[in-house]
Amino acid sequence: MEVFVIMFVGLIILLMLGVPVAFAMIASSALVLGYTRGFDAIPMEMISQRTLYGVNSFTLLAIPAFLLIGRLMNSAGISDRVFDVARTMVGHFKGGLGHVNVVASMLFAGMSGSAVADAGGLGALEIKAMEDDGYPTGFSAAVTASSATIGPIIPPSIPAVIYGALANASIAAIFLASIIPGLFMGIGLMVMVAIISHRRGFPTRARARFSEFTLALTRGALPMLTPLIIIVGILSGVFTPTEASVVALIYCLIISFLVYRSINIREFLNILRATAIDTAALLFIIAGSALYSWVLARYQVTALVADFLLATVSDPLGLLLLLALFILLIGLFIDSVPALFLLTPLLVPVVMQYGIDPVHFGVVMIFTLMIGLITPPVGTVLFTIQKITGMPFSGLVREILPFYIPLFAVLLIIILFPAVVMFLPNLVLN
Repeated sequence: MEVFVIMFVGLIILLMLGVPVAFAMIASSALVLGYTRGFDAIPMEMISQRTLYGVNSFTLLAIPAFLLIGRLMNSAGISDRVFDVARTMVGHFKGGLGHVNVVASMLFAGMSGSAVADAGGLGALEIKAMEDDGYPTGFSAAVTASSATIGPIIPPSIPAVIYGALANASIAAIFLASIIPGLFMGIGLMVMVAIISHRRGFPTRARARFSEFTLALTRGALPMLTPLIIIVGILSGVFTPTEASVVALIYCLIISFLVYRSINIREFLNILRATAIDTAALLFIIAGSALYSWVLARYQVTALVADFLLATVSDPLGLLLLLALFILLIGLFIDSVPALFLLTPLLVPVVMQYGIDPVHFGVVMIFTLMIGLITPPVGTVLFTIQKITGMPFSGLVREILPFYIPLFAVLLIIILFPAVVMFLPNLVLN
């Protein structure tokens, strides 16, 4: 029990004090080793070996590729093309640009795999377009923030790659399992946009002519093929998810440099530099989490948690509901990626003892953590949107409150009805 307190409570305290995630994980792990072995006998060589082992993974090569794809899409003007396609599709609905905002995020999700990339890149374009059309800044920001959470749900998804690597689960299955929940998210958010738009009397645009739709689709067709290349390539067995990320990256480079010619070498070097910084920070967290996971296993902390839950919760459904609440509480204070590294090695062995499919649980966990991205006090997407709009944080939170309703409704659906999540993996992967 003492080990659990040091590892988990100690980590939370370090994170709340502002210690970087990687250092907090390494420090809490070292504290456990010092407590059990003596602080004069902490195995430094073991710590260094386990941290380096954490990044020695072929699967994790997909992360820098997807990060680079997201930055390329934002910098090469491809976001504008995606937004125009969405505008011609649903811009004529009541509160049209609110619906465009959601659909554009669904389309862009298949390229970036990141909520922050969606909010910081496409989000800035969406908010400006909505404000220019007469929508209040608060409503525009709330729709943008909530729709950005679709990015890591609809494949490809950086959190799905991380979860699959940590849980030893099929990334292809997680990608497929996320499609229907992602579509449900989009539909739920559009319903809420429609309700608010009717109540506030937001404007309606004229329906786009067929020629306008075909023109926008022609301009945006090439980038929108990116997720298709990834999914079809993986399911056909032509390449692995990691190889798919590199193929998609090469494809994006070709259309950015040779087809659209919307980016030059200097801009590309800046994109590479920013991606390298993001990748280094993420891999440092992965290295620290590898040591943390090893200490969890070494001192059987997972077994202690499993025994406690088995003694208090007997029903798999009750366990999922309890864990969703627990994950959400963690997501209020910790960003989604560090939370994945913290929770996956701790919870996956537990849910498997209850007969819960790790693919199903992975989608539930990622979905719940995405809600945390737009929930104070540590909502990364909220702070990104606040930086773009400059509006008060409290005002942004107040505007986003109605959009929690469809998100929590979809979360309950995927918990109560596992078939919604597992239908496509079972159908396609048998």
